[in-house]
Amino acid sequence: MDVIVRIPGVRRADFEYADSMFVAVLRGRDGSKFLCHLHDTGRLGRITPRGTPVYYVEVSGFRRFTRCDVVALADPGGLILVDSRLPNIVFSRLIPRVFEGIGEHGDVVEEFEVRTPFMRYRADFLVVGHGREPLLVEVKGVNYAEKGIGLFPSAKSLRASKQLEILKFLRERGGFRVMVAFIALRGDITEIRPNAAVDPKFSYRLCSFRNTIEYRAFRVRGELRGSTIFVYYEKEIPVNPCNYNWKASPFHDEDERDIDSS
Repeated sequence: MDVIVRIPGVRRADFEYADSMFVAVLRGRDGSKFLCHLHDTGRLGRITPRGTPVYYVEVSGFRRFTRCDVVALADPGGLILVDSRLPNIVFSRLIPRVFEGIGEHGDVVEEFEVRTPFMRYRADFLVVGHGREPLLVEVKGVNYAEKGIGLFPSAKSLRASKQLEILKFLRERGGFRVMVAFIALRGDITEIRPNAAVDPKFSYRLCSFRNTIEYRAFRVRGELRGSTIFVYYEKEIPVNPCNYNWKASPFHDEDERDIDSS
């Protein structure tokens, strides 16, 4: 396993509660409470038990509301990486492994904007070169799991559902290959599935568009050594986009009309 990211200056505290979607209240080793930014839009902050060990880094900046960022939570299966900025960093460093012959720089454009007469869309990555059809990639971090199954999204995401529609359109009418790359942010995830119980619309579309959008998933594992978290790349894992009761989706008829008319 190779180290692909290092997070230095890590400190430990205990989780108290989520003050809001992006702010957690932590208890320091001296018993004092303080606020820390949680770069995670899912439900981990709402379901993490009080007293769970939390790892954070101190930061400073103009107009910051908190003085630190949460980067990981402790779990019996290992660290759960929670910084939503991490998946794009991980994917950018995996590109030479994912696409043979593509370098980490030169053939890749981050935050690529697609402009058509009908819309403007910013993709996480554009991968080009070596006679390949240009590929748009959206990266999604997965840190919520049940019995080893990584479930995405962990909270309802209208944005993620809309992104699938746009990627499908750009594949069929824009001349791009399109991919959703899931980054499993904990070492106990064995596969990725849609979280139909939380977001049936996204789940139905993920399954329905499987022949248009390419899905791949890559697992990383965090390990704390001293005051640094080392993020290791482990391996590619399967994506099962249709492993749920999609016929029961309340969006089944609506989405089928959308698909037929697009």
